[in-house]
Amino acid sequence: MNDHVSRRDFIKKTAVITVAALVPVSVVSDAATALAAPKAGKPAKKIHIIKTKLKKFKGKEITWLEKDSAEFKKLMIPKIHLPLLAQNGGLVPLAIDSKYPMKKGDYISAFHVFDFNNPVPHVASFYLTPDNGRAFIATRIKLQQDSYVQVITEYSNGSLYGNREFVKVTVGGC
Repeated sequence: MNDHVSRRDFIKKTAVITVAALVPVSVVSDAATALAAPKAGKPAKKIHIIKTKLKKFKGKEITWLEKDSAEFKKLMIPKIHLPLLAQNGGLVPLAIDSKYPMKKGDYISAFHVFDFNNPVPHVASFYLTPDNGRAFIATRIKLQQDSYVQVITEYSNGSLYGNREFVKVTVGGC
């Protein structure tokens, strides 16, 4: 009969006994209660998602078009690339891309990014010129919770068009 305990088993058992001796029972029970699923009868905390579309920017009306409409495609409204699920709200990748021709006198002059679920709704503005060659930006933004990220595209003629995408956030970043 072999009565030897392996070194690995000895260390594991010693660690468990040490932790059990040092941690008071109240701490363990409080932690277990905090980690437990919500009890029946108590609804889980509901996150309020602001769905409002921005109506005006810089004193001008914003036009919102249906994504499948002919005018949406004709104006080449930029596509918003966001993950469906952002694991970390502090580093959410965002790309805005349009095939709109960047000619002198007729080009996309700016992208303005908004999220009304953030403490500061105006996330960023990106200004472009025909020298950019292409209307494209890629960056990372912070999101506090599940949101509709809104991108207002400003054209050189002063017109404003809106587009938005929804993103789920597991851990808020604000």
